[in-house]
Amino acid sequence: MKTALQHIHKSFGKVHANDDISLVIESGEILGILGENGAGKTTLMKILAGLLHADAGSVLINDQVVQVTSADEALNSGIGMLSQDPLDFPTMTIFDNLYLGQQKGLFIKKATFRNTITEVQKSLGFHFNLSDYVGDLSMGERQQLEILRLLVHGSELIILDEPTTGISAQQKTQLFDLLKQLTRLGKSIIFVTHKLAEVNELCQRTIVLKQGRLVGEVSIPCGSSELIQMMFGKNLVFQINTDVSSTVPQIDLRELVFKDARFLSNPLDLQIYRGEIIGLAGMEGSGQKTFLRTLAGLEKVVAGKIACGEDDLTGKLSHWFHQAGIYFMPATRMEEGLVQGMTLKEHFILTHQSDRFKLDFAQAETTTQEKIADYAIRGFQDSFAEELSGGNQQRLLLAMLKENARLLLLENPTRGLDIESTNWMWDKLHQRCQDGTSIVFASADLDELLRFSNRILVFFSGKISTPYQTQELDSEKLGALIGGEGWQ
Repeated sequence: MKTALQHIHKSFGKVHANDDISLVIESGEILGILGENGAGKTTLMKILAGLLHADAGSVLINDQVVQVTSADEALNSGIGMLSQDPLDFPTMTIFDNLYLGQQKGLFIKKATFRNTITEVQKSLGFHFNLSDYVGDLSMGERQQLEILRLLVHGSELIILDEPTTGISAQQKTQLFDLLKQLTRLGKSIIFVTHKLAEVNELCQRTIVLKQGRLVGEVSIPCGSSELIQMMFGKNLVFQINTDVSSTVPQIDLRELVFKDARFLSNPLDLQIYRGEIIGLAGMEGSGQKTFLRTLAGLEKVVAGKIACGEDDLTGKLSHWFHQAGIYFMPATRMEEGLVQGMTLKEHFILTHQSDRFKLDFAQAETTTQEKIADYAIRGFQDSFAEELSGGNQQRLLLAMLKENARLLLLENPTRGLDIESTNWMWDKLHQRCQDGTSIVFASADLDELLRFSNRILVFFSGKISTPYQTQELDSEKLGALIGGEGWQ
């Protein structure tokens, strides 16, 4: 199926997100789309997938103009999109999630549909138990489920928006093998990413967006420096933060045991020092998320103790963890971190503690303007959170964290960020460490873990390693530990 976009325009208030963009996707092709955060990549893809309406322009399939004013119309035309945040229902079963959207008639043919799912699963090498609940799946598994849903519903063009963010290296390899398999079957793939190495590994060609405009198209393979120059107008290098940790304990964990949906962890003794950065490594679903939520007071401990200074926080509600200066930034931005339908100003009002009976809107406006400037958020006071790009939503989440935090718990903090934004994010976090804040973060990016952590904990099959000094590890050794090799 040949698909084309012609002269697409889309604005959100003062922001011209897509400015006269035209492109063509051939059958059996994997097309990469690169661009800095806020360049308009996701907006353009949502227009193609029927999730947004263009202000002007056309969508063509096999040289015929089609109307895609809804996701249903796009899917009926063979176009499906896997979003950055999976569009599923965690409290429902896998089968019910897949069955949603089926054309209903006089008789509900669930048995026939179940057979269709089984056949598609078999062809893809998936092994979902259709009676399991979606909320029990890892982020990587939820992405696989979304691809399964699109194929079951007949997608010929599949759009993937930052699909490798938050999944393990093994899951990424499986995903790439799957995408290559789909192109051999004649499916078309649009691969939106900020990771240049992935474009070179997977795509035949890529286009580059900058500030809402298409600024270039190149054949793959292509040198990273050329792509970076097109994306940012300058050359960039990754920074490496210096160690500012002290020997003063900030958080004390004694014989800590937590319960995940799939296992019970081993007891962990750990002191987290002032200014220290601890990285959590492991495959998706190995316990990193539950560990972070336990340290944030969002999950109850099974055994052991969590202390912050003189405060024993064991068994207390998350409110008391906030009072102690412990804050959590989740990976699922719009599910747990931000509120759909609320503006940036309203988000900062929510995070501001005040003893006043009435809201101080003048102060809120001043604070919002300062945060937008300080955190380089591409939006306005009255912009809704869901209107921001994924990278700018991440900046908003970071801006909402208290400046006087003692411990920040971050789940994939650079998820969906481009190179420049990743550098910027870690510079901001390192400034907090210099002021005495400790950081514990989970990431699927081995280079990020090795570059920014002082110590690393490895999670595997419900087990937590003793802390490794970062200088003890390289990517090969860390990858082996994540895969279960070299455990004592």
